[in-house]
Amino acid sequence: MYEAILGILLKSLDLPYKWLSENFISHVMTFGKEFGAVLVFISAVAFLLITVYFIMKQARKLPKRYVLEALDQDGKRMLIPELRVTFATYQAAASYAEFYTKLYEDKYKFKLIGIKDKISIVRRLH
Repeated sequence: MYEAILGILLKSLDLPYKWLSENFISHVMTFGKEFGAVLVFISAVAFLLITVYFIMKQARKLPKRYVLEALDQDGKRMLIPELRVTFATYQAAASYAEFYTKLYEDKYKFKLIGIKDKISIVRRLH
């Protein structure tokens, strides 16, 4: 008799189980997959925004311009009027420093200085 009651109980639970499996669980699983994809996308966007923030913060710390200082053999600062000494980018300043070093070989050495504020160049070199 217990077997018949147990059989009837299991058959009565089978219909709601199939209905939940087909209609509810599959939708919950699909939602879980989509939610995971959205979470990954939001994480990637947040990472990119944070990276851009730190890059911009670092870019603000860079010097506004670069100045080449000419040093004679004794290490004293020299002002050579015919040379270009102010530059907007580091690459240009480094290139000119290398060029001037090759041009003036042992006479002068050139040092690259980054300037953040608006100090007069002539006042800086004297």
